[in-house]
Amino acid sequence: TMVKTILKERDTCYACVVKCKRVVEVHDPDLEVDPVYGGPEYETLTFFGSMCGVGDLKLLARASADANMYGMDTISCGATIAWAMEAKAKGLLDDGGLGLTWGDGRAVLRAIEAIARRQGVGDLLAEGSLRAAKTLGAAAVDLTVTVKGQELPAHMPQHKRSLGLIYAVNAFGADHQSSEHDSMLRAKPGSLQRRRIAELGEFGDLDLRDLSDAKVRFAYRTQCFYSALDSLGLCQFVWGPSWQLYGPSDTVELVRYGTGWDATLEELLQAGERRIHLLRAFNAREGIGKAEDVLPKKLFQPLGGKGPTAGVALTTEEFERARETYYQLAGCDPATGYPTRAKLADLGLDWVAEKLP
Repeated sequence: TMVKTILKERDTCYACVVKCKRVVEVHDPDLEVDPVYGGPEYETLTFFGSMCGVGDLKLLARASADANMYGMDTISCGATIAWAMEAKAKGLLDDGGLGLTWGDGRAVLRAIEAIARRQGVGDLLAEGSLRAAKTLGAAAVDLTVTVKGQELPAHMPQHKRSLGLIYAVNAFGADHQSSEHDSMLRAKPGSLQRRRIAELGEFGDLDLRDLSDAKVRFAYRTQCFYSALDSLGLCQFVWGPSWQLYGPSDTVELVRYGTGWDATLEELLQAGERRIHLLRAFNAREGIGKAEDVLPKKLFQPLGGKGPTAGVALTTEEFERARETYYQLAGCDPATGYPTRAKLADLGLDWVAEKLP
């Protein structure tokens, strides 16, 4: 494990008590890691590691550092490399001698460098998996796992189903920190997490794979709260997903103390909702709506393996039903997915309605 091998210490942003940054030390001249870039996080390990069949922690630490050095998102970069490996294995992609093969960690390092410098096939992969796939044809596109061109994070929407719904309807594509995860509703009754989530509404004790109206309401209410956190510039590693330090009512108190405004929780949620609809209205102006509020084909295919999620898949019917419920709750036109003019007016965004198609 990282703790027993390469983890040296944890670092932090100024005055933060969480200390989420992993500082690693690698004693290998071929894989030297500058500690300023930190160590690999969960998503990074998943996409450069598991998705590419690589288990060498030292090499993955170097991959993480290289991507950070070049300013590249490790989810999109790793997912694009993993897609390229599959596309090559299926005879759909010529990697130009880069040697993209599952399990080859050095190939991952070469790919990161090629993407950053747009050299060889890296020039194509730098466009991301979806744009790259579109140059190769429909079969290559079917291998991608993206929403609105954004590669999915390493949280399974087949299992956490409200998260999958938010992946689809989120204005800027799949994101695992735009709403609370389904697992919050599986926390022990009476626990701090359950008491804090209850401040946003009573949703019941719902299964992870539940996608009922109650689960959709949970998804939208928490999306509004997370949107408010984003608007306030607050770190979600402090607030969520564990909610150990602060909850909704604490946030309201902090806003009151920091601004002098006599804010309420509902006003804070409305501020988050206003941001959501500004984003959706921007998309609507660009012609992006219901047709893009979809999930990739792979998520509707049964999962393989022998674990607890073997054979699990979303169904088109439950997803489309949940999306319609979301549109109703959010105040979006069920035919287009665009915010309705009435909803924008309720949010004080009449001027935005004038920009809609």
